[in-house]
Amino acid sequence: MIGNSHVGMLRAAAQSGWRGPPLVYFAKAGGGIERARVRGSVIIADDPDLVAAQRRYGLPTEIDVADCEAVIFVAGTASLFNAAQVLQSHRLSDPVGPGGGGSAGAELAERDPRQLLSQAAFVDALADRARAGYSHRFATALRRATGVPMFLVPQPFPGEAVLDAPPPHGPLFRRLRASGEGAAVVAPLALALERAFAGIEGLHLLLQPEDTVAHGFLTARAFTRDAVRVNGATPQHGGDFLHVGAVFGSRVLDRVATVLNG
Repeated sequence: MIGNSHVGMLRAAAQSGWRGPPLVYFAKAGGGIERARVRGSVIIADDPDLVAAQRRYGLPTEIDVADCEAVIFVAGTASLFNAAQVLQSHRLSDPVGPGGGGSAGAELAERDPRQLLSQAAFVDALADRARAGYSHRFATALRRATGVPMFLVPQPFPGEAVLDAPPPHGPLFRRLRASGEGAAVVAPLALALERAFAGIEGLHLLLQPEDTVAHGFLTARAFTRDAVRVNGATPQHGGDFLHVGAVFGSRVLDRVATVLNG
């Protein structure tokens, strides 16, 4: 499993009774994982900070993925936060979803000073962001050397707690909920991810399950209450709205197992 702090949800799930094959982690919280190198089928941590992070948590500093049954890339691609960032300065010219149409939506648009952006341009922008992330780069490089099955697990949507967060996130996400724009960007984001990774053979995109979603674009509280840090054991701080835990992680591992066993 290759990724950032969101790998913690899978480690927590594994520590909660995972009965599948042994799991190997190559992960660093925050930034830094993108500085890893790929040589053939081997991903290597040779950046001093990345090496130190791997050793701090007892993780390997290199992994030959050709020896693995599968590779799971976690986050490191376009996310709902990227979509929300675009909507700070732009509004979709052809929105869909709750609040995206009708007379109320039209009246709101007339008062909205943001620049218009088409759905097509929005998807293209998010696809470009996905291709620029470490997951796409690592998957592309590793695919040249190995045919091992690959999975992409995008960063989970922000938790419902973001609605209670201080500026800048709280006001932004409350506006996205009220206008319906939050729910309206989920489909374009999914399409952008599908397009960005379509050229990588044997890669399975695991989009967030609908029954884990609240308000159409946030992660329901039931899946964030047990949010953990990258080690899979330490709880996240009380104000966290980015992470999930073992309950969500178990869903991911079950979906991976279903594909591999199918």
